[in-house]
Amino acid sequence: MSMRAAVCGLGTIGSQVARLLIEGRDGVELVGAASKDEAQIGRPLHEVLGLGSGGPVVADSVGALLDGRPEAVVLATGSFLPDVREDVLACARAGVNVVSPCEELAFPFTRDAGAAREIDEAARAGGATILGSGVNPGIIFDTLVATASAVCWDVTAIRGRRVVDTVEFGQNIHLRLGIGYTPEEFEAGHASGTIAGHVGFPESIQIVCERLGVQLDRPVEERFEPLVAETPAPTRYGQVDAGRTEGFVQRATGVVGGRNFVQFELLLHLRPREAGYEPADTIEIDGRHPVRLSLNPGLDAVLATAAVLVNSLPGLIRAGPGLLTVKDLPAPTAWLGGPRESMLRS
Repeated sequence: MSMRAAVCGLGTIGSQVARLLIEGRDGVELVGAASKDEAQIGRPLHEVLGLGSGGPVVADSVGALLDGRPEAVVLATGSFLPDVREDVLACARAGVNVVSPCEELAFPFTRDAGAAREIDEAARAGGATILGSGVNPGIIFDTLVATASAVCWDVTAIRGRRVVDTVEFGQNIHLRLGIGYTPEEFEAGHASGTIAGHVGFPESIQIVCERLGVQLDRPVEERFEPLVAETPAPTRYGQVDAGRTEGFVQRATGVVGGRNFVQFELLLHLRPREAGYEPADTIEIDGRHPVRLSLNPGLDAVLATAAVLVNSLPGLIRAGPGLLTVKDLPAPTAWLGGPRESMLRS
């Protein structure tokens, strides 16, 4: 018997999740899909995705998905906890498991303890598991870092750097991140909070510190540096004009015991190779028996996130109820869609 799953949100990430479930996972029945995009609602999912066949008609809300009685929902509708909170609660109260790439859901206990408590209580009462995960947060700068540290005798410092080609991202994601602005708009947007950059560094650093048994001295500190185009930079939707941001560098630091213990850097760019940046992921752990890891080419942000969400489903339905994080579950592996019994075997 197949697991019954649904996808809410058919943007850049959600559409790839749905495609993977339809084309590459025989052990899942995709019983529902929902979108806020009027152009997608009411159409067959395979038509929205450009596939030959497969999938339900696209609904307009999580509530409509719950009518189809899925066991799990992949909720890909936002990066911020207020954006997904009500949908997560609706699923939790209905006893439906949720995995979401919402970065703030990856470790919400510090950022919004009240919301985290409400979600956890609803999930426990409803018998649902709620998990925030993806490639970052979820894998590269938390699960992989913590796992790599297992071979270390001690850890004195952790550094991570990720260079990502963002040319395939949509315009809405670019604008939220900080691409397409004048330098003045970029600085003002960060000051006002309308430009978020990458959301999730505090969550990843908190997860790493908890896994390693250390405590941050103070909240994670973040800094941003705009990278301005000297010539027009092509995008999927046109171009970013010269004089506007075609990328940026974001740095985050977690201080433990008065020293910089975790330092992460993310460079997002529309044409990184032309600018002299090689898309790659690197991790360095200092101490006795240090670790140096490099993934080259670096992980594709969209494809990797979709894969992590789908591959997290077996662990999600095996886990106990409540609001969990990736530190509470075994790291996901590639799951090739075997029979339901293989998902439930302890």
